[in-house]
Amino acid sequence: MEWEKAKNLILLFFVLLNIALAGYLFAENRRYTVSAEHEDIIRTVLARHDITMETDMIRRFPPMRALRISGYYYDEDMLTGIFFGDDSRVIREETPFGVDFTLGNAQMWITDGFVTYFNPDGLDTTAESIIARHFPEFVLDEFFTPHDEEGRRIVYRQSYRGHIIYSNVIEFLVTDAGIIEVDMQFGRVHGFDDLERSLFAPDEALITFMQRAHTLLGTQPKTIWHMDIVYVLEFAKASDERGSSYLAIPFYRIFIRCSELPFLINAYMNISIDA
Repeated sequence: MEWEKAKNLILLFFVLLNIALAGYLFAENRRYTVSAEHEDIIRTVLARHDITMETDMIRRFPPMRALRISGYYYDEDMLTGIFFGDDSRVIREETPFGVDFTLGNAQMWITDGFVTYFNPDGLDTTAESIIARHFPEFVLDEFFTPHDEEGRRIVYRQSYRGHIIYSNVIEFLVTDAGIIEVDMQFGRVHGFDDLERSLFAPDEALITFMQRAHTLLGTQPKTIWHMDIVYVLEFAKASDERGSSYLAIPFYRIFIRCSELPFLINAYMNISIDA
């Protein structure tokens, strides 16, 4: 009898524990979720300032960890192999600004953490092939297609565990001759930082966007067509020294139809920066 009573008490304890955990998870879910009513309010506020949202607003904003990313330094052999093949005639020259590589009309510069390749004759391959073979962790940024009168620009950014790293980017300029220019800048992802930090709510970020857009573009009507969260290196200029390391932190990214570049809002601090 005593054992049966103890078993019943243990079962009751686990039932109550599960109820408590369910209540906690429900409360946490509500804490980091924008309600439908609140979304309606922010859409109304935006509309009063001639801003229309043609996309879903982010509703969930749980705490996120920063990403630890290296500085911008590169494997020269890998890059010359991609763009020049195994041709031994490639000329390497160190300059006060970085390193230059030349083979015929093709040139590549590694300067201050940036890599630029230029070849007016065009590369005999495609952007998709280069990405698939050498940078499989990069994905097409379908929301970012900068206009260029010379040709079509195709932008890839690194994806890490489902998160886009905005500051790790490879951009191709494609014309009738093929790929004539490649610009890239990326650090190596070392993993998530240990500390989770709360994000400002999406509606608060939209108010910051509204104020920034008004400052930059005046009172003209604006239409938001996409909003997401991406990782951006905390410092705009990272060191190109080996062993350097930085944090990339979550940013709200907001696109509007009258501007090619997105608006970037620091999700930890609710501060707008220039893209």
